[in-house]
Amino acid sequence: MKKHALILILILVTGLMAGCLGGNGSTTSSPATSQQTGHTPSTTTTATSSTTTTFSPTETPREVTTDELLAGVSGIRQFTYTANAEVSMLVIVKQENLTQRDNVTLAIRETGYMDFESWSAWINTTTISVPDNASTNTSRIVVNNVTYIMTPVGWVKATDPATAEFIWVYNLVNLAREYLKRTPDERENGEKLVLRYYLNDQDVVPLAMMYFAATPDTEISVKNGLLELYFENGRLVGGRISFSVSTKTSIDDPTIGKMTITQDGSWSERVTITSVNEKRKVTEPST
Repeated sequence: MKKHALILILILVTGLMAGCLGGNGSTTSSPATSQQTGHTPSTTTTATSSTTTTFSPTETPREVTTDELLAGVSGIRQFTYTANAEVSMLVIVKQENLTQRDNVTLAIRETGYMDFESWSAWINTTTISVPDNASTNTSRIVVNNVTYIMTPVGWVKATDPATAEFIWVYNLVNLAREYLKRTPDERENGEKLVLRYYLNDQDVVPLAMMYFAATPDTEISVKNGLLELYFENGRLVGGRISFSVSTKTSIDDPTIGKMTITQDGSWSERVTITSVNEKRKVTEPST
C-alpha cells in the first residue's frame, strides 16, 4: 500500500471520527453505523405500491413538475441505499527539509438505512486504496438521534449533537427535499429524469469538513459543487454529489514529528436508493 494512500485514508477516517466524537468543531446549517453482520436491521413491514400510466403513440407524456417530485420525496419515511465515491488527490507531505508528492485514488463503498420517523440509522463504510485494494472499515449507528461510532476500542457514544444533525442534513433524500424547492440549473429528460443543481461553496464546506478535516485547524476550500437527482416514473431513485477540494493540515506528533499535508483533488459520490418505506429495527450497541 502506498504511504500517501495510507495517509489519505487516515485523514478521511480521522476526520470522520473526529466529527462524530466532537473533535473538529464543525457544525451544520440545519436539522456512516453498525457492522452488517451484527446490526443490519432485519425486520420489514410494508412497501409502497406504484402505478404506471401508459400513453398512446400520439399522446405526449406530461412533464412532471418539481412540485410533484417534491411531494413524492416528502413521502419517504425510511430508505436504504448504496453509495460509491471516488476521491482523487494530489497529496504533498512536507516534513523538515523533505517534500514528497503522490497521486492517490480512494474508492469509498457505503451501505445505509435511514428512518426519519424514529431518527435512527445505520451506516457501514469501507475505504479502499486503488489499485492495491488495502481497506479500512467504519460503522455508525444512530438511535433516537444519538450517534455511536465504532472505534479501535469498541463502540463510543458521540458527544457532539451536530454529528447526528449532519447525517440528517447530508443524505440524498433530505438534499432532494431542499433542492426541489428551487429551480434546477439543468433538466435532462429521458428514460431517467436528471435534475442538476450547481451548489454554493458554503453549502459544500460542511460535507468536505466532515471527511477531510483531520485536525480542528485544517484549512479547507471547495468549488465546483454539483448535485444531480435521478428520477424514474416520478420516483427518486438516486443521485450524485461532486466537488473539488483543497486542504492543508499541520500535524505535530511526538511519534512522527512535525509535518504539513496538503491535498488538492476531487470528490464524487453516486447514490442508489435500494428501498423506500420499509421499516427496519435499529438498536443501540453496547458501549
